[in-house]
Amino acid sequence: MTSAWIVAQLSCLACGSGPERPNVLLLTVDTLRADRLGCYGEPSNAGPVLCSIADTGIRYVWAFSAAPSTAPAIASLHTSTYPSRHGVTQFASTSLPNMARTLAEEFRAAGYDTAAVVSNPVLGPGRNIGQGFDLYDTEMTRTERNRAGFMEREAEATTDTAFRWLSGASEPWFLWVHYQDPHGPYEPPGAPRADDAAGAKRLPRLADHSGYRGIPAYQLLSGAFAPGTYEARYLDEIAYLDAEIARLLERVDADERLPAIAVSSDHGEAFGEDDYWFAHGHSVGVEQVRVPLLWRPPGGGRAAVVHAPVSTLDIAPTLLAAAGLPVPASFQGVVLPRTDDASDASRVLFLEHRMRAGVVAGAHYYARDRSVLHGPMRDRITGGLLRPLPARTARLASGGAVGRYRPSAAGGAGEAAAQALAPVLDRFVSATGSPPEVDREPLPEQTRQQLEALGYLE
Repeated sequence: MTSAWIVAQLSCLACGSGPERPNVLLLTVDTLRADRLGCYGEPSNAGPVLCSIADTGIRYVWAFSAAPSTAPAIASLHTSTYPSRHGVTQFASTSLPNMARTLAEEFRAAGYDTAAVVSNPVLGPGRNIGQGFDLYDTEMTRTERNRAGFMEREAEATTDTAFRWLSGASEPWFLWVHYQDPHGPYEPPGAPRADDAAGAKRLPRLADHSGYRGIPAYQLLSGAFAPGTYEARYLDEIAYLDAEIARLLERVDADERLPAIAVSSDHGEAFGEDDYWFAHGHSVGVEQVRVPLLWRPPGGGRAAVVHAPVSTLDIAPTLLAAAGLPVPASFQGVVLPRTDDASDASRVLFLEHRMRAGVVAGAHYYARDRSVLHGPMRDRITGGLLRPLPARTARLASGGAVGRYRPSAAGGAGEAAAQALAPVLDRFVSATGSPPEVDREPLPEQTRQQLEALGYLE
């Protein structure tokens, strides 16, 4: 009989009958741009099953991840803290401290069965994000076509693994499922050959993973060079994923007690913004950090749309509050508002990259490099170059469209927004500093080789 078991039982006694608490499902989808879903404006109506979650819940028009890459973004979601506080970066040697309080730990202490089914290898056990999960399943089942030794798990296998755990889980349960699809290369199972349309614009093939003005090496599909070909395949990935999410929802909604469900992503993807193609992790551009966020409370509710900006840091407090559990003081997020009227109009959200930073307040976005970059510098993550990005602003329209980036000194509304937000971001950057540009600990040789192929090491 472990001390953790005793704490869990005491927690249950203190807060009432465990089985009366709602089951909770957290779905995160790797590399999913909000604007490539039908409910966020995609003309093809992509992701109808995903979008249907908001039919009895809430769709957040402007939701932002704390970071543009998987490991720090997911660590932020589970700890409700910014990367500069929890310390997880893109570099593989960084991991979540044992002292960090996680969403799963709070659920387990309250008597929940907890499980995670994770399908991106950068979220392996070494990252320590699995704190609080009774099961942290990271069994990868498929080899990626372009990087030898890089294993991932496609959506069907991910759903099947979640089913196996659910078949033996006791209520109440908390299940986190992280789908790798539609992360590149965009090649869902059974997809036909990718062929460019005659006369289509072509991009060069890159030797690195940066995506700057060309197709990243890891994304290349045989014989395909047209942006339209890759964008169509990205939508094919979403269609494949959507069918698997339909299977999962059918299973969890078969119970009379509909579980609470939150759906979001770790980050977005570039489709030509800033001259980057089919890549992520290079900046805090809006296309990099804007993510979908759909929230269905326990038992469902009325459909609603909230336009006020929210953060993925808000997911953990919302799930705990829905279960009637206290929110730890260490959490920096807040419970998601259910209406625009309930939102905090004075709230600011921060966006973090190891070399860039940004802030969102109301309908305004402002971002800059953390410190002045004097010309391009080598990016140890992608093998390409990191180029200076000038300080800039953008306006976030209520309908979900992103206004054109404006240099912060361009005059007019752009300059006014920069004058208001620059001091806020300056204070944040000064207080948090810049994450280290070095790996802190040596890695086992096999791990090093796999991460090098993935593009996470020199």
